[in-house]
Amino acid sequence: MKYFSKKSTIIVLAIFIIGAGFGFALNGKIAPRATADDLRLDEQEATIRAIKKVIPAVVSIVVYDYQKILTIDAKTGKTIVKKEKKEIGSGTGFLISSDGFILTNKHVVNDAKEDTGEYRVILNSGKKYYAQLIGKDPIDDLAVLKIFDKNLPFVDLGDSDSIEQGTTVIAIGNSLGKYQNSVTKGIISGLGRNLTVSDGKGNSVYLEGIIQTDAEINHGNSGGPLIDLFGKVIGVNTAMDQGGTAIGFALPINNVKPVIRSVKNVGRIVRPMLGVRYVMLTPKTASEKNIKRDSGALIIGGDNGEPAIMSDSPAMRAGLRAGDIIFEINAIKIEGKNTLRSVVGRYKPGDRIGLKIQREDKVIIRVVKLDEFK
Repeated sequence: MKYFSKKSTIIVLAIFIIGAGFGFALNGKIAPRATADDLRLDEQEATIRAIKKVIPAVVSIVVYDYQKILTIDAKTGKTIVKKEKKEIGSGTGFLISSDGFILTNKHVVNDAKEDTGEYRVILNSGKKYYAQLIGKDPIDDLAVLKIFDKNLPFVDLGDSDSIEQGTTVIAIGNSLGKYQNSVTKGIISGLGRNLTVSDGKGNSVYLEGIIQTDAEINHGNSGGPLIDLFGKVIGVNTAMDQGGTAIGFALPINNVKPVIRSVKNVGRIVRPMLGVRYVMLTPKTASEKNIKRDSGALIIGGDNGEPAIMSDSPAMRAGLRAGDIIFEINAIKIEGKNTLRSVVGRYKPGDRIGLKIQREDKVIIRVVKLDEFK
């Protein structure tokens, strides 16, 4: 044992001397410290790489439909009404498959009538296509178009559940309908935002669990991708708050993935339906409504008399009522980014899900078979 101890001491000392000498040489001569300029250059290179990776799959969308043109006959003085196909809107989209499926916002295509509207798509390469409307999402501000070609560039999808506040992001879009594939950069300013947005034409939509960013999202950017520095799409740009500066919003890509899967698998948008109207509870709303539970989805009727439970829906068949609070689905807590809509959206029509419900002072469990949203 004494021999072993002495030998170990010698070996340890030798290793320490050699290692220390290497370390001094490394610190002194071989490995210079990283500077702020180096870090800025690294981020700049990552930004450029990410843009180059994604931008071939970003498209500009121009929407056309018939508009009434009024002219006056010089001889008779009569007003003549003619219809001409005119550009009525524009936006952005991005290719999600090599065979031409394009994701965009519903409000980008909504201006055109389905029987007379026309959609033209322009790739970053300058190549132009006529596109077919595949469908509009009945829940979120999403729509899918298709162009008919093969071996087209398409994006990689990221994981919006893993992003954090402060993450660097890049927005790409057809700004103002005339600056194709403009790029802006910022950070994730907030997560899990819920708000109602309007397109200025009397149409509004409730957006839930969305991403807030200070990367500029201008008119025309709607439907474009929000990407990270790895060139992965983590959101779909959809709205901006004109009451402030650099306050934009994007739909988390994980909430969009069920739409993408259904389009690729069955050629149309398929969404599951539970059949309730609700508000997400927060400590503030719970206090205002004098509710003890401060998280979950409170089933409630609309301000204009809309029912809390849709007739002949899975929720009605399961016996759900106004005032119930759904606080868990299949052991997933309904809170924060896990909104009722996003969690139900992970399933398919025909799937059975277990709901934990707070009903007054009792907790009850209901198993519901989801329908398809029509």
